[in-house]
Amino acid sequence: MKNKITIILFFLGLYLNAQDFKFGKVSKEELLEKTCPIDSSANAAILYNYRSTYFTLTNTGLELYTEIHKRIKIYNKDGFDSATEEINLFKTNGSNEFLSKLKAYTYNLNNGKIEKTELKKDQIFREEVNMNNDQVKFTMPNVKEGAVIEFRYRVASPFIWSIDDFVLQYNIPVKKELLRLKTIDGIDFKTTSKGYLQAYPKRSSEHDLNLDMGMVINTYELENVPALKEEKYVDNIDNYRAGVMFELVSITLPGTFSKYYAQSWGDVAKTIGSTDDYRNGLDKTKSFDDDLESLIKGTINQVDKMKLIFKHVKDNIAWNGMDGKYFYNGIRKALKEKKGNSADINLTLVAMLRVAGIHANPVAISTKDNVKPYFPTVDRLNTVIAYAKINNEEYFLDATEEFSDINVMPVKDYNWSGILIDNPNKVWQKINLKEPEMAIGQYAINAKLDEEGVIEGNFKAKYLKHKAYEFREAFKDQVLEDFIANRESTYNNIEISNYKVENAKTFSGAVQESFNYYQENGAEVINNKIYIQPFSILKIEENPFKPNERLFPVDFGYAFLERSVLTIEIPEGYKAETQPKPVLFKMPNSLGEFKYMPTLLGNKLKLMVEFKIKKSVINADKYLFLKQFFNQIIEKEAEQIVLTKA
Repeated sequence: MKNKITIILFFLGLYLNAQDFKFGKVSKEELLEKTCPIDSSANAAILYNYRSTYFTLTNTGLELYTEIHKRIKIYNKDGFDSATEEINLFKTNGSNEFLSKLKAYTYNLNNGKIEKTELKKDQIFREEVNMNNDQVKFTMPNVKEGAVIEFRYRVASPFIWSIDDFVLQYNIPVKKELLRLKTIDGIDFKTTSKGYLQAYPKRSSEHDLNLDMGMVINTYELENVPALKEEKYVDNIDNYRAGVMFELVSITLPGTFSKYYAQSWGDVAKTIGSTDDYRNGLDKTKSFDDDLESLIKGTINQVDKMKLIFKHVKDNIAWNGMDGKYFYNGIRKALKEKKGNSADINLTLVAMLRVAGIHANPVAISTKDNVKPYFPTVDRLNTVIAYAKINNEEYFLDATEEFSDINVMPVKDYNWSGILIDNPNKVWQKINLKEPEMAIGQYAINAKLDEEGVIEGNFKAKYLKHKAYEFREAFKDQVLEDFIANRESTYNNIEISNYKVENAKTFSGAVQESFNYYQENGAEVINNKIYIQPFSILKIEENPFKPNERLFPVDFGYAFLERSVLTIEIPEGYKAETQPKPVLFKMPNSLGEFKYMPTLLGNKLKLMVEFKIKKSVINADKYLFLKQFFNQIIEKEAEQIVLTKA
């Protein structure tokens, strides 16, 4: 059952809090604390988290300032990760956010005295993450078990209508938080809470002498906020992290003007489509016209043209690792330098498809690592893919990844809906992304068991759709011996020989894998009886769903089917003491299915197993069914068959 924790907020006054947690005044009591009082398992905890975001008037005009002060306790070595801080700074069109007034110290107890170590400038690093984001990163010096670290800084932003989310919950518990937003009266921001922890602000007002305007203040004060625990098969844990988002909805300043920003996703699509990249950039086709004509010459079928163009783009523009919904290089430069961001690649793909006479358009999306957008906004869309429609059939294409294919995009793309930007036909709207087809893994095993419990066999597998994509990703750039060693471990510590793999270095079609194997302890021999788990080589060893409750949906990334046919020849003169029983397990609403169908004919045991998850995402209210489903599978796959001498 989905549980929601409601925190009742109270307002104690900023003055008292400033006295309680004055920067630089770390106490011996904080340094002597051995465990977190609100979570004894915590390796670190935030003692104090302060943020103040407000408008101010500078020499360059109105700016948005955010001041941060954070104090963190490190309880043990496993908490050292919390001594690293990352600060993201947004930039676009020549404007950028600016970091200043960074001060940071580490405090340790040394012979009963507080020892203070300052973070030096050469320990602070800045790098470009993508075309719209820089990151400042530092790791605190001299961090020991029991240390307290503390830092503060200010970010000045010219993007006054874009307020970063208030983060209320972290991967470690928080003892005390004070977060304040001060906005101009008449500039209205809608607040939206997210996550499974709700917080309500204390609202107040004041007159700002600097701006000579009335201000509206929203203050969030929280205590004893639990850590956000990671769970397996979560799309992006930040989707469920407690926080508050802000969206500009109107400006109504007396004596000036009124403007309302209540947007639809259609408005968002139109806004992106009105930029130069989409209005004019897609029409700059002279850099590839001749190459494209030669590429598709003599090809009549539109789908075949699409496949040729898709491969051509993948072969000629390498992804630089940066997402973006706007050009980083542009079509001409990306083709010349053979490198670009996701927009360079996929907008070039759209442009080529259009020139080839295919109905194609960009679709802006938010990837899983960028969290889901909760309301219509341009800023929360971080990349673009290509969309084509041929004979009423929809195709979604992302040419950034080496092993992506048509309608087999990177799993991170399947996060949400998309925003279609069809400027030629004046269509701007939200559309659903086509769900990936069921990924299939097919396994055929022929093996022979001897009286000593040794199994020798032949293994063949075929992987399709995202199963093939995943195999290729795992296989690429690996030393073959290391990859085989991993397979040996995966398949219950077998010894592999004569290993072969086909079609693993291209992006289309099925991958095929085969090998011979030797399993010394394939079965257990006790008192002239042989105990064998026939499915041991492929069985699920452990249930990934152990907790008794879950808050978040389970995201497998895609629906899948694993179909296995296993034939084992048993030793001459032995028979099964009991006949293995067939079973069929089903989850409610046809979410999952498991078939186990054994047959014993003479000295051969044949086993057919099908394991199917029919939905890529299973909601939390079905979690207990899913957990039990996996328990049943594990129990059946571990079932032994006893062989005795006839």
